[in-house]
Amino acid sequence: MNPALLSLPAAFGLAGATGLNATLPLLIVSLLARLGLIHLGSPYDALASDVAFWGLLVLAVVEFTVDKVPALDSVGHAVMLPVAAAAGAILFASQTGAVDSMDSGLGVLLSLLAGGTISGAVHVGRAAIRPLVNLGSVGFLGPPLSIVEDASSAALSLAAMLVPIVVPFLLVLVVLGAIVLWQRRRVRRYDRA
Repeated sequence: MNPALLSLPAAFGLAGATGLNATLPLLIVSLLARLGLIHLGSPYDALASDVAFWGLLVLAVVEFTVDKVPALDSVGHAVMLPVAAAAGAILFASQTGAVDSMDSGLGVLLSLLAGGTISGAVHVGRAAIRPLVNLGSVGFLGPPLSIVEDASSAALSLAAMLVPIVVPFLLVLVVLGAIVLWQRRRVRRYDRA
């Protein structure tokens, strides 16, 4: 199979994963590169450096912690939106080879915009839903939802880097899971009324 065909699911999977958790996919890519499981071309090989790895680890711990506190998560989402968009753009471009193999400035721009847009859209969607979940009639479900988001981000990142062919299926499962949860919530509200 043509490796270029696998790069697109990986690019979309990583961009979507950064929308769920901005720093975790970068940390996973850094760790996989440090372990020698993946190869990052220049300039993305900087993610495997000691400074990048430890810096990303600290940022991931901070993001993970802030996202579990209902009062702080909305502030964290606002602060992390540009970080998520930038991380999505960087990881999308790293998989499409836009920066190191294309001469066309338009190709680089489109690749960066696609990754940033995907990541930003996912991030804005989750940021819009979180206050409703935190303040809804069912109580404080923000922390459990955050754990599900983190697990989904990690699964998408690992799949995108190690088995990119399964990324479209994982994305469909995530969307179907969200729809099922939404429908259950609506049924419970209707039963109460």
